[in-house]
Amino acid sequence: MKKIIFLCSVAVLIIFISMHTTAKTVVTDGLVSYWTFDQDDIAENNVKDVWGNNNGTIVGDPEIVKGKVGDALDFDGTDDYVNLTNLGDFGSKVGTSTFEAWVKTDFKKDWTTLFKVLDQGCSMAWAIDVNRSAKANFPFAPDIVHFYVRQKAVAGCIDIAVEIEFELSDGKWHHIAFVVEDAGDTKVNIYMDGQPQEVIEGKGSKLDNFVPFVEPVYIGAANNRGKVERHFPGLIDEVRIYDRPLDAKEVTQNFESKFGLSVEPADKLSIVWGSLKSKK
Repeated sequence: MKKIIFLCSVAVLIIFISMHTTAKTVVTDGLVSYWTFDQDDIAENNVKDVWGNNNGTIVGDPEIVKGKVGDALDFDGTDDYVNLTNLGDFGSKVGTSTFEAWVKTDFKKDWTTLFKVLDQGCSMAWAIDVNRSAKANFPFAPDIVHFYVRQKAVAGCIDIAVEIEFELSDGKWHHIAFVVEDAGDTKVNIYMDGQPQEVIEGKGSKLDNFVPFVEPVYIGAANNRGKVERHFPGLIDEVRIYDRPLDAKEVTQNFESKFGLSVEPADKLSIVWGSLKSKK
């Protein structure tokens, strides 16, 4: 009888291993920082960077709620945001980079900011605004998502800025990916829910003078030369930045991932195997 039980348990273990070895985890090549916003990765007001060394600091009182993958932070749109004080020299790498996150909001009354840093003058900037081009005919105006990178040059401020029209503020989860690449000229590819988006308005320049940020990056609000504004009302989850442009296949892989880094199954595997051995 014990032998039958053991064989059945081994069969279950094989199925368990098969399920998790075929599950898609997120791309780690070029990954710089990863904030899951899971309960286990938040201690008081400290948000752990589970991949790098860029822990964030919670300002305000965003609620930890069920997210798209694990938990998420629910920002009230008034005074909540995450301060990435220790993002280091990523400002010097933003010229070839990827920003990804899952977001959920139904706010359309005004434009708000998902993340932003703008240093003094126009030395460096990096941001995503939602509904920045909101029209007066709320709530029927289309959602406009605006992304830009700016730097200081000899001739003054130069930047690359693009806008897409996408129904982001519909109260549903959406995966966003903004990919900056340097193919002779700086270019931005935008993906929503794993699909490439058509740019409806944009301007581009050759950006090649990237320097470290002076001001910290804010998630859930805009850091406009040290001033906090345009707080984001909604949920944010699974924020990742890469120091290289992801391709379409990699963006799709991250969009379809249900496990993040899939650390938990590996932990459970050792527990299950140990339990089986003890029953022999």
